[in-house]
Amino acid sequence: MNNPLQPTLCIDLKKNRIRIHKGTLHLLGNPEYIQILVNPDRHMIALRKSKRTDHAVHRVSVCSLDSKYYYELYSLTFLQKLRKGNKGLENNQTYRIYGEFSPKEGIAQFSMNDCIPVDDNEKDEVLL
Repeated sequence: MNNPLQPTLCIDLKKNRIRIHKGTLHLLGNPEYIQILVNPDRHMIALRKSKRTDHAVHRVSVCSLDSKYYYELYSLTFLQKLRKGNKGLENNQTYRIYGEFSPKEGIAQFSMNDCIPVDDNEKDEVLL
């Protein structure tokens, strides 16, 4: 089980979604907007708090977080590009990634090399 202070992200290639756990958003300061940054050369994904006026932001709906333990984003194109850059990822598979949080920079970072496959029996646990 992960540390509640450790950022967690799930990538679901079957449903083309990314789940950002509520604890990760809390570490980022419960932002209204976030940016998802990708470094394909280093196989890294980063999340950071953002403003509405920044480029390519995603609005985090606070009301949807009240009843869930995560925030979801759906993007077939984005996940296809992630998969293309990470040959070890399989279609129809969900992966959990534990990351690191840098309070000084306000960024949660995740290495795609640290993807952990989640079996069907664990999928409900991933939500917590």
